[in-house]
Amino acid sequence: MLSFIRDHTQSIVVKILAVLLIGSFAVWGVEDMFNVVTSESAAIYEVGDIEGDPNLIEKDVQREINRLRPLFGDKLDFEQAKALGLVEMVLQRQINDGAILQASQNLGVAISDDLITKEIRQTDIFQTAGRFDRNRFRQILSNSLMSEAGYIASTRMVLSRNHLLDSVSSETAPRVYVDSVYRYRQEKRTAETVFVSDSLQQGIPEPSDDDLKKFHKKNASRFTAPEYRAVTVIRLDAADLAAEISVSEKDIKETYEAHEDEFTKKELRQVKQMILADEKDAQKAAKALSQGRDFAVVAKEIAGMDATTIDLGSISKEHLPFPELADAVFALELGKNSAPLKSALGWHLFRVEGLKPGGVKSLDEVRDDLRKTIAHDKAIDSLFELANKLEDTLGSGATLEDAAGQLNVKVHKIAAVDKTGKGIDGKTLKGLPGGDFLGIAFATEEGSDSPLSETGEEGYFVLRVDGVSAPALKPLNSIRAEIVKAWKEDKRANKSKAAAEALVARVKAGATLASIAADTGLEIKTTPPLLRQPEKEQDGIPQALVSKIFALSKGQAAMARSKAGYTIASLKDITAADPGQDKKGVDDLSGQLVQSIRNDLHAQLAEALRNRYGVTINRDAVAGLFTGAARGRRR
Repeated sequence: MLSFIRDHTQSIVVKILAVLLIGSFAVWGVEDMFNVVTSESAAIYEVGDIEGDPNLIEKDVQREINRLRPLFGDKLDFEQAKALGLVEMVLQRQINDGAILQASQNLGVAISDDLITKEIRQTDIFQTAGRFDRNRFRQILSNSLMSEAGYIASTRMVLSRNHLLDSVSSETAPRVYVDSVYRYRQEKRTAETVFVSDSLQQGIPEPSDDDLKKFHKKNASRFTAPEYRAVTVIRLDAADLAAEISVSEKDIKETYEAHEDEFTKKELRQVKQMILADEKDAQKAAKALSQGRDFAVVAKEIAGMDATTIDLGSISKEHLPFPELADAVFALELGKNSAPLKSALGWHLFRVEGLKPGGVKSLDEVRDDLRKTIAHDKAIDSLFELANKLEDTLGSGATLEDAAGQLNVKVHKIAAVDKTGKGIDGKTLKGLPGGDFLGIAFATEEGSDSPLSETGEEGYFVLRVDGVSAPALKPLNSIRAEIVKAWKEDKRANKSKAAAEALVARVKAGATLASIAADTGLEIKTTPPLLRQPEKEQDGIPQALVSKIFALSKGQAAMARSKAGYTIASLKDITAADPGQDKKGVDDLSGQLVQSIRNDLHAQLAEALRNRYGVTINRDAVAGLFTGAARGRRR
């Protein structure tokens, strides 16, 4: 099933491996894996004697796409990655690595097979019960689409490179440098502020026709309709197929019987436990409990266990490793203490403070859910077959309409959609296919069909661009009210800016912001202590104004645009930072600066080595990366 495949290819083991690959290229290897495989593809780059393998670049880019995809709503594809410079970033990074590797080889740095073998056997992810598990090792590599020999070669390269980099890296940053940066970053300032709102500006006249014409022309980009595309689309969705699939009672019963354990709800108990090494102490604790003393107090006095260590939380019977203990605990009544119980760990006393009964859901209770699940699974199977038939039919020259008729699927017409998914009325269109539908729609030429593409986890779509409406300036008369509103807002903004500038000038002439606020009726506020480089906006003060505040002397003022108006700030107090009072903060900053210094040194070293050995890039090969990759993932 599609869901089964996805669940396993996104398992925690594979994710852990991806982190290892990207972050540190953790070393692995065993004795018979040292036959390095060379790529038959043309080299992407050359730096000295080192050649770049296009397969390695593709895999590295794919890992970066996977890492960044959540930031783009899971819609980042290869073409977008290229446009964002991701491919070039990976290429330059690998060239830098190659230059450093060349220098390492020239210096005679060698990583022995024994060292790699030792490292692989000590890597936790490849161990079972504390010992290296070769089958586990192979399975993880297979799941990551990586050969043993290829990864060994990459690991050898990284170890060799890192050996050279470590020799030019510092583990500490100069204390005077750390203190100076700390004082700069942690200095705090407070300011008095007033806000001049656009909405307070009165006396805005009605614009003349000439005013509107000039404003319309000057702000053409603001009133230009975006490019629209008319699209015909066939969408295959597992949910739609599932709605048409009938499920027999026999299928439901067989599925229920095969997965009956999934419908069994285990009994849970809220349990506290104390463990004692000596039976005499256990009897003493049991006696104290029988006298009504609090379990936690007794555990503290006799077993030396605090409240956090005695609380086992809500557990099932399987949580307790010894059957004799589990049976006793799950036979206890609510609110009762057990007698002393012996195990290989010592003597135990338990108390049950809460319970949630278990039970088994009947077939009648889960029948509807099972029917939906079975229909869904059958739909997934049908979806793959239908998608392949659709692709073959279109490949034979059929139109979308002809293919839809042959396969009995629906064709949808979208009259106009822009790159953001909105129609001509500016409202978001509902029911658009998922995946990279909009990106593909706007990358497909007019009159052409797109490749069959995934809508997400359980669907496909193919589209044809029927027409393209180029961006065009909306006629003034069609949006006259919108332009009038924008013209007035612009005039109000100009008036509030002029008013704010006048207030700053009064402060410069010697007036205080407090006295100005009293004269004008504006509300004066005092900011909380502001940092120069905050992680987020501080008390609604725009960063542009914060930067200006840190350039002011006491009593001076500055202004900046803030929401629908201008904020004026006058510096009130400066609080110097004291590194001696914040050891943790200084230590954290020191670590950051060490890493920054290390990165700068490595970048400078890589640049010097690139110049020494020379770099040649096969741009045609770079341009050909990932060609057809999106189409090749369907079958």
